[in-house]
Amino acid sequence: MLYVALVPAEQKGWEPTLQTLQGSGEQLIIKNVPPGRFALQLFQDSNGNGRLDLSARGIPLEPVAFSGNPSLFKGKPKPKDAQFEHGAEDTLLTLRLHQPKGGQQAR
Repeated sequence: MLYVALVPAEQKGWEPTLQTLQGSGEQLIIKNVPPGRFALQLFQDSNGNGRLDLSARGIPLEPVAFSGNPSLFKGKPKPKDAQFEHGAEDTLLTLRLHQPKGGQQAR
């Protein structure tokens, strides 16, 4: 199960989650997005609790990707740190799914 959040870049957090996805496709198409500055978060809910689990230091414990592919060294980024500009035409983003480090897994 994958969860996606598309939020305005100036928003402080990643809520609400846009939708859940199932399937094996490699492309995600989000329609009817107005022009603006946004941030995208995608995560795999490995334990089925409906949220992205984080360590005590804020490091994601489940596979996760953000627009702009920011480093997760200092924890989960804020939307402004993962922002992209969407215009009137389609916007293509390539996201890298980060796996949890050191065998850490969500409980």
